Amino acid sequence: MPRFHFDIREDSRLIPDEDGQNFADVDVARKEAVLTGASIAREAFVAGSADQVVVDVREDEHAPCLKISITLSVEKLADG
Repeated sequence: MPRFHFDIREDSRLIPDEDGQNFADVDVARKEAVLTGASIAREAFVAGSADQVVVDVREDEHAPCLKISITLSVEKLADG
């Protein structure tokens, strides 16, 4: 079973995934990466600690095979 690593970036802060997780294939890893990214983004956006969360998915020591990017954009609108 392939081992996938989810390297997380919150704005410019990198959190590498040294351990990884086993998934049946890249499609299953993609689903988990989306869930992981959404969960991290929710916490970071509410806390105000980041405006963008990126999950780079790589299989073992290979280059990333997927990139999940979640960006918060807030626009203050004029009254009335």
